[in-house]
Amino acid sequence: MSKTAEIQDFLNKEVAMILRLKESDVNENSSLNDLGINSMAFVELLIAIENKFGVQLIQAGITQTDLSSLKALALRIEQEL
Repeated sequence: MSKTAEIQDFLNKEVAMILRLKESDVNENSSLNDLGINSMAFVELLIAIENKFGVQLIQAGITQTDLSSLKALALRIEQEL
């Protein structure tokens, strides 16, 4: 499994847990907004990412493009590793 795929798998699981969804209901091509991530859920996700990968995305200057999908977010996290 590639590093991006591992990160994406982690993001899928975290988003499902935060939103109380089944993992199968989380589409990697959906935007965070479309998935139902609000500001509090976004903070939870950022904390989980920082704890798992040591990446501080806010300080890294994430953009709307990075948040356009879980796949795009996984690629950005991998760039920051």
